[in-house]
Amino acid sequence: MIDIVRRMTPARARAHPHALLFVLLMASLPLIALLSPIDHDETQYLAAAELVAGGMSPFRDFLYLQTPYQLYVLAPLFGDPEWHGLLAARLFSGLMGAGVIALVYGALREGGVARHHAMMAAGAIWFCHAFLFGVTLVRNDALPALLLAFAFFVAMGAVDPAQPGRRYKWLLAGLAIGAATGTKISYAVMAGAFAAFPLLAAIFGVMGKRRAVATTLVTSAGVVLALVPMLWIRETAPTAFDYGNFHYHAEAPFLWYEANGRAHRLTLGMKAIDGLLTLVRGPALLALVLYTLLRLRSLKAREAQIPALLLTDLAILAGLVATLAPTPIHRQYAIPLLPPLFVGLGLAWARDRGAFVDKHWLKPAVGLFLAIGLVQPVYNLGGAALDKPTPTVVAEEGRALAALLGAEGIEGEVATLSPETVVGSGLALDPMFATGPFAYRTGDMIDAADRDAVGFVSPSTITDYLEESRPAAIVTGYEASHTVDRIGLEVPIEGFAREAGYRRVESGIGGATFWLRPAD
Repeated sequence: MIDIVRRMTPARARAHPHALLFVLLMASLPLIALLSPIDHDETQYLAAAELVAGGMSPFRDFLYLQTPYQLYVLAPLFGDPEWHGLLAARLFSGLMGAGVIALVYGALREGGVARHHAMMAAGAIWFCHAFLFGVTLVRNDALPALLLAFAFFVAMGAVDPAQPGRRYKWLLAGLAIGAATGTKISYAVMAGAFAAFPLLAAIFGVMGKRRAVATTLVTSAGVVLALVPMLWIRETAPTAFDYGNFHYHAEAPFLWYEANGRAHRLTLGMKAIDGLLTLVRGPALLALVLYTLLRLRSLKAREAQIPALLLTDLAILAGLVATLAPTPIHRQYAIPLLPPLFVGLGLAWARDRGAFVDKHWLKPAVGLFLAIGLVQPVYNLGGAALDKPTPTVVAEEGRALAALLGAEGIEGEVATLSPETVVGSGLALDPMFATGPFAYRTGDMIDAADRDAVGFVSPSTITDYLEESRPAAIVTGYEASHTVDRIGLEVPIEGFAREAGYRRVESGIGGATFWLRPAD
């Protein structure tokens, strides 16, 4: 990837304006990440990374609701008190987003696509709403997308049957996809696509059967090797691991949306609308249509299929499954689709772009969808920052709370459904709140024995827990403003704080309210 970026030198960029724009698109992502408002989806990733930095293990010491690899990548950013973990993690996320674009460009160049067209296809990812959302927040989206893009970069250098002896690259691709699955479980379908590709290539006669079987075995071995550490992590707390990775996602979204008066989001009709809105905000839908038309034209003409496009065919199908299968559909679910889609479009366009030479609607359509893709960054850097907390605001609130507790000599952990206000401040977060509002809000809707076995609090048990733990401080104020909350998740927490004599202090910086433990 370093070599890919090195090719875009300032002198070369000045000579080619499109190259300069391409570099600027990548360079803008860390800046947008630092300035974009906080999203409450970030809470669980930030909290968990800081707890791991403090020596704790996911599932054994605190509940986590995702596959855990990302925590070990982010944890070093939270280990140095001179760095504010939230700001460092946001910057790192933006850099990984830039890496995705660079690797997609590199994959296209490996596939023989001309420099200009490779930059156009790779740069178009920047304008996809799902991508920009995922890589400018601290979620488990940027890292697996980077690993997937790396897998394509490696695969494009190994996919040509005329160049044997590249099996180590398929092992690398398998390791990357396995690591992506260990970061976000939806990438398991992508692992299946990579493993199945050689068999499809053999069916189309572009790869020998023996080589196809060997390539599948090597790729699958890479996936399995990358997932072996997950077995060890699960062994430390199997009940919590299974709940966080499987049971929670199978039931909690349905329970929450129904209890919160939003059951309409679970219908097939809304899934169709959400899926369409996810792809139409930016060039993803147009890219999917163009790619499909180009591939159907190629198949109808009975053209010899090239292995690289067979790989992107499978990967795009896997990306559509990852996007559309969950209920409800959220925008970030489309991110696994984007690297293979734009790699595939670049390859197919380079091979048969003459198919659209006489289509006068194409340029206006491209311009329209690119303009739509600009809405989110403009909103994030403009109006959204006026009424939503940014990372710098939240970081300042955390420092203010730490100063208050230090001045009054109050020691202990902090309880909050908004852990982003605590991470990086030097204060200790109560691990029971590691998932932010997510496990908590549906805790009363599952069997109490299951909840107790996993170990987390719910609205009905929070008061007893706080009476026993007596946190040094409680932070409220953000959860209701982050999302629709008809239940009042913070109501019992604030009720305990008042009854227990906690002193209320408005932060005066953002929307947080601090509750300070009274002297014993």
